[in-house]
Amino acid sequence: QIYRAVVELEIDKRYAFPADTTASILTSGLLGEQYVGLEAGADSAMLENGDRVLITQSAVVLEKLIGQFMFDRAADAPPAQ
Repeated sequence: QIYRAVVELEIDKRYAFPADTTASILTSGLLGEQYVGLEAGADSAMLENGDRVLITQSAVVLEKLIGQFMFDRAADAPPAQ
């Protein structure tokens, strides 16, 4: 089963984002809060009210990365004597 989050953003009208903008879940600092970051694309058409950002990226969970790094390092270590 696939679980997907649906997020609605309200963006002030003074900001315009190209239609090919991407959205990512980012973390503020090392252990900070998560937020939605938008990276503007290069499309000449702009997102309009009700449009969807189709290119998204999930959060990179720092704890998972550290755990994977530690596991990989342990696997590469020479056997104990």
